[in-house]
Amino acid sequence: MADRSAPTYRQLLEEAREIGHADGRFAAAFEPPGAGADRHPRCLGRAPAEFARLLWEDRPGTPPAGLEVNAPLWYATGFAEGLEAGAAVEAARIRRVFS
Repeated sequence: MADRSAPTYRQLLEEAREIGHADGRFAAAFEPPGAGADRHPRCLGRAPAEFARLLWEDRPGTPPAGLEVNAPLWYATGFAEGLEAGAAVEAARIRRVFS
C-alpha cells in the first residue's frame, strides 16, 4: 500500500510549476517584457536532473525519469505565468507612481 504522506507524481509536477510561478513573479521586476524560462534550461539554477532530485527530496531511491524530463517543463510554464502576472503588477505599480 502506498504511503499517503508521499506526494504523487502529479503533485511533484505541480510543485515544480508553483516554484516556477513564484520565480517568475519575482523576476518580473528584472526581466524584459516577453522574456521566458524557455531560454534557460535551468530551474532554480539547477540542471534538470538536479531539479528532479530537489523535488524528490529525501525519498528513497532516485526520482522517476519522467520527473527529470517533465519538471523543467512545468517549471517553465509556471515561470511564464508568474512572469506575466508579475509584469501586470509591476506595470500597475509604475502607472500609480507616474499618475
